[in-house]
Amino acid sequence: MPTTQHTDPRLTRRGVIVAAAAGAGALGLAACAGGSADPSQNGSAKGSSTPTGTESPTVTVTSAHGTDAVLPDDTLTVTVANGSAVSVKATGPDGVAFTGTLDDTTWKPDRAFWPGTEYTVSVDVMTLQNQETTLTQKITTASVETLVYEPVYSQSDLGVAMPVYVQFSDTIDLPEHRAAIEKQASVTVTPEQPGSWGWVEDRILMWRPKDYWAPGTTVDVHLAFAGVKVGDQQYLADDTNYSISIAGTKVELVCDLGSQHMDVYQDGSLLRTCPVSTGKVGHETYSGTKVIMQKYDTFTMDSSTYGVPADSAEGYKTEVPNCQRITWSGEFLHSASWSVGSQGVAPTSHGCTNLSPDDAAWLMGVTHIGDPVVFNGTTPGGAYLAFQPGDGIGCWTYDWDGWQKQSAL
Repeated sequence: MPTTQHTDPRLTRRGVIVAAAAGAGALGLAACAGGSADPSQNGSAKGSSTPTGTESPTVTVTSAHGTDAVLPDDTLTVTVANGSAVSVKATGPDGVAFTGTLDDTTWKPDRAFWPGTEYTVSVDVMTLQNQETTLTQKITTASVETLVYEPVYSQSDLGVAMPVYVQFSDTIDLPEHRAAIEKQASVTVTPEQPGSWGWVEDRILMWRPKDYWAPGTTVDVHLAFAGVKVGDQQYLADDTNYSISIAGTKVELVCDLGSQHMDVYQDGSLLRTCPVSTGKVGHETYSGTKVIMQKYDTFTMDSSTYGVPADSAEGYKTEVPNCQRITWSGEFLHSASWSVGSQGVAPTSHGCTNLSPDDAAWLMGVTHIGDPVVFNGTTPGGAYLAFQPGDGIGCWTYDWDGWQKQSAL
């Protein structure tokens, strides 16, 4: 007789439940494994553009005028991919690097670029892995119109009134251009003495101390002028470094126009009082503080240089010994044998200060280029004519407050 098999309902039910659970687990795994069909929703999907943190940084440096015609006063745009810029510097062919200020992606150099020069721009970068590295790129500045300048009296053994003197080949008219020049000019004075830059007319920049230099002073001058903008698309050409030194003795000449005598002092002591004959009425000698600018063993005095024909009644053209120039308009201290009888008595010259041959020769051996010559008072019977700053070394026509106002800063 056949035997009927009975299935334990608990086992059967449990088996169904387990099977159902197993089925449900398989669906769950299938659902997890299936994911989304959109690769952009899966970080590991093939073709993803999201950085993984392993990419190398790159840098791009440019300016408003590209990379091959950068103007000397341009700022640079520094863009870093896969990292961030920390600092920037530019190095020229001389190996000298200069820094600047980085504001987001804009880098402003501390000084202008030299015209027509290739630079290596070095960018210190922090990578996505928080590591520091340096990336570089070349740029080239444009060849632009340049203005030249010249340091005058860049020598030793100068008198105590000779300033640092820089002359430009053309006028510097705008205050902002003058200020830009001054910002790139510096002096180191030993021993230290207060002083200031100032402009005499529109082509001459001077740095003078508050008072005359201390004897024995040395002055190191640094003019970082290359690339400084001075006009529409016009820039200064180059940098200059030089030194001047001041003589070990202070020599000062003081002329009294009223008495027609000149006192010569050395280190505060009176060496000699010289009778003189200065400019007569109609040709008055200028009053004020002048400076000896040139010295000549002999010099051709020619009245035609200031508009009086040499062959006229008031004219002359003659070789004169022992001459020292104190104005560009023609005033000299010089030997004048023809006026000895009037020296110390009356003004008879056309503006120069006449001395006896002996006094003129002696004075040549005492003075330096750069010594001050102070003219006090007024020519007897004549008009008071003030020495003008542009007619010589004119920085001492100002008091200290007035001189500081000649600065554009």
